[in-house]
Amino acid sequence: MAPRVTTAQRDALSFVQLALAIAGAGVAGYLTWSKVSGEGLICIGFRGCDVVNNSPYAELLGIPVAAWGLGAYLILAALALPIRGNHASLQTWMVALSFAIALGGWLFSMYLTAVEAFVLHAWCSWCVTSAILITLLLGVCGVRFYRTFFASHQAWE
Repeated sequence: MAPRVTTAQRDALSFVQLALAIAGAGVAGYLTWSKVSGEGLICIGFRGCDVVNNSPYAELLGIPVAAWGLGAYLILAALALPIRGNHASLQTWMVALSFAIALGGWLFSMYLTAVEAFVLHAWCSWCVTSAILITLLLGVCGVRFYRTFFASHQAWE
């Protein structure tokens, strides 16, 4: 028998997604501000924050990578907000879009982490924090995706 997902469980996961996305937006916002303003980063635990943030890998299409991350985190936060009323299909698509964005963000974050490790040989504590946050977000969005699309349909098998 398929597990039943209560509204409280969905709301709790949405809240966790929102909290993680807001934390990620804070980190990405700080990195974006530093890149755009030219101010040095306060680097805790590692000494390579400025090396990473000033490398050629810190921009994509002329836009700071952190700004792309900020946009993704803000979208993930917005998609975590509940839709009031009878909009179940919209809520379903919001869960799917959240998972897709989190997966894409995680894959890109893993690429950037590999660049830090194997190309730049420098680590940025803010970037590592962002990688951890997007990993946690992928987990939360993955559970929401599974519960939305698969857990309720297991009875069909």
